[in-house]
Amino acid sequence: MSDTTDAANAQQDPEAVSFEGLNVSDRVHIVPLGYEYERVTVPAVRMRADRVHLVYHEGDDPDERPGYYEDIHADLRAAGIEIDDDTVCDIFDLYDTLRTIAELIQANRAHDVYVNLAAGGKVTAIAGMIACMVTGEAEPIYVSAAEYGQDKEVPVAKDVTSVSRLPTYPIQAPSRDPLVLLQYIVEEGPVTKQECIEFAVAAGIDPLAQHSADDTRGLYRLLDSHLLDSLRADEYVETYKQGRNKYVQATTEGENTLDAFSYML
Repeated sequence: MSDTTDAANAQQDPEAVSFEGLNVSDRVHIVPLGYEYERVTVPAVRMRADRVHLVYHEGDDPDERPGYYEDIHADLRAAGIEIDDDTVCDIFDLYDTLRTIAELIQANRAHDVYVNLAAGGKVTAIAGMIACMVTGEAEPIYVSAAEYGQDKEVPVAKDVTSVSRLPTYPIQAPSRDPLVLLQYIVEEGPVTKQECIEFAVAAGIDPLAQHSADDTRGLYRLLDSHLLDSLRADEYVETYKQGRNKYVQATTEGENTLDAFSYML
């Protein structure tokens, strides 16, 4: 066989090919980790993932993680899948997990993103589903198995039987302007309504920022109608009067909501 024929039949390195002017999406899996092995690796390998973001519990000692976590890494690498191993959160906290997954979804929104709801626990499954519905940028998947156990020293589920896409329904995330004010109230509160107005104007939040500074009553009306009314309706803040001033302070629900949706700011 000639050298010319050998050169023609040789496979070109895919990494050497550039895609100019084309949007080439990766297949990205986001996987909060619990006590699972096959429910992590099988969908990623079968669905030909390009990259997997593993989400660990922030309170875990890496040296005390289950031994099969090393097998997860080995299987993914053997399949040529890139592993992002740097993400941690409190996987028992709904809001922290929601924020973490939503941030990963947003960071990969140019790609095809899948959130594995079966690899962690109940909290991560709920948070992952909400993150998919709020962002509208990811597909939630559930991985069924033939056997389920209770011993955490070995993977809980064995023999994956199916990987299913779950239906989603749009969920309205908080609007950005009220969320910006909520962040100010959480960090600085309790604050007066006058201080809220001053913050909104300085932050360039319209229509307050464009309104005449001399129209005090108008500014108070705009603060209520454009920002505070929605925050109060959702029970993210509460107002009270002390002396001649009206104060605004965040509720626990408001603090949790800010934690969950801070990726929008």
